[in-house]
Parts: sequence; C-alpha cells; structure tokens
Amino acid sequence: MKKIIFILSLLFFVKSFSQTHRFIYELQIKSNSQIPKTNMVLDIDKEYVKFYDYDFIKNDSLSKKTGHNYQTNTQTDQLILRKINTFENKAFHDNMFDYFVISSKDEMIWKIDNDTKKVGEYTLQKATTNFGGRNWTAWFCPSILFQEGPYKFRGLPGLIFQLSDDKNNFEYSLVKSTNLNETFDTSNFLETHYGIKPVSVNLKQFYKVKLDYYHDPVSEMRNNLKNGGTIIINGSKITSQEQLDQQRKFVQENIKKYYYPIELDKAIPYPN
Repeated sequence: MKKIIFILSLLFFVKSFSQTHRFIYELQIKSNSQIPKTNMVLDIDKEYVKFYDYDFIKNDSLSKKTGHNYQTNTQTDQLILRKINTFENKAFHDNMFDYFVISSKDEMIWKIDNDTKKVGEYTLQKATTNFGGRNWTAWFCPSILFQEGPYKFRGLPGLIFQLSDDKNNFEYSLVKSTNLNETFDTSNFLETHYGIKPVSVNLKQFYKVKLDYYHDPVSEMRNNLKNGGTIIINGSKITSQEQLDQQRKFVQENIKKYYYPIELDKAIPYPN
C-alpha cells in the first residue's frame, strides 16, 4: 500500500494542474472455479468519468510507440462512460464485429455505517447498497473527495477504495493512483472501438442481438459450407452438417459457461 499512499498524498497538491486523475483497481472475478484477476482503470477528468480494462492503455501506448494499430477487446465487459457528478451511464459492449452502447440511469441508495478500518494512513468507512441484484459492501475514504468508484458505483462522500458483493464474486481493490497533465484520450477504444462507432440500443434490442447470435453462432459457416467453401476450425476440416451442429453446441455451451454478468437483473436470458 505504500505506493498508493504516496501518490494519493500528492493528489491535492497537483489537483488544479492535473487534467486526468487515474485510479487503478485490481478486479477479481470468481467464475467457474476460476478466480481471474485483471486491472481496471478509473479516469476522472473535468467532464467525464471513465472505467475500462487496463489492457486498452497498454495497447494504446504500444500503438503510439510503433505506429501500428494494436487492438484488444474487453475481458470484463465493464466499459463505462458518464458525465461527472451524475448517475447517467453509457455502457459499451463489443459483439463480434459490432459495437453497442446502452444508456441508463443507475442511482444508488447507500447505507453508511459507523464501521471504519485503516488502510495505510487512510481511514476507510463502510457503506452498503443493493445494485444489479447483488448486495454490495464498499469501503470509501472521506478524505479523498471524489464521489466515484469502480464500474457504475458512485455517490459516496469519498473515493471507493474497496468494493465486493456479499458472495465475493466480484472484488475491486485500489492498487495505484496517479495524475496525468492532460485529459487522456480514450476515443479510439471506448467511445468507439478502433473506428467502429457504437450503435445505440436499449436493453431489449441488445438481448435480441446476443440471443440471435447464441441460437445460430455458425450461420456464416453454414452458408460457406452450402456454397462449397472450406471450413477449418482449430486445424480440423468441417465437411458435414453434423460436424457443424457439434460446433454450434460447443459455441453455445461456451457462451453460457463464460457469461458472468455483474448486474443479475439485466442478465441476458440465455436458455437453460
């Protein structure tokens, strides 16, 4: 925690000069007996709050250094943009070669407890809320005056340092903070997906897109097979409808296996 404490201590001395305040969270997702960890970025500037996978920064930096266009997709499906000091979120979702955005207002009702704990030199206070069909506990720092946190979580009188649901399926921990001297440009990978502009949809329309693909994830392969084309998957040649059906079932099983929505009340209704 020493590195976090040192950088956060500098925050208020440079606040008037810094354009983007960056907080890095470690996200741990417990899914299918696996507990993968990934780093997530919370950027706060004068107008917007942004939350996205750290891998986008790594690829963006590599692209600028080499002149090549390195691209990546989100591993967490937690791409968020909102106006600062509001609960009005835009959630971006990539889907094959398409990019979608869903707008929502996600106001949270927090219960602030008297419980506190120390993290380094900082005193954190406990708060709880129900959001997205899960019960959440946050530990926020009243001395860090940003009312923000990871994903859509915000509205507490201080920055959220730690956040988890009551089953510990999602756990966020602040691991680093820094300040950038200019507003960091995310337009290449957040507001657009490497040149692909997002299509604005509502939740029902997005469900249809995802379910249409789920029900027939091999439609292009089927058309290719009918037209005499060659289909090779993992080095194996597909020559019959039976093999294609097996591939369809395999893809469908994997879609459900690796689908782990943070908001249960908005989960895509894949069939059992």
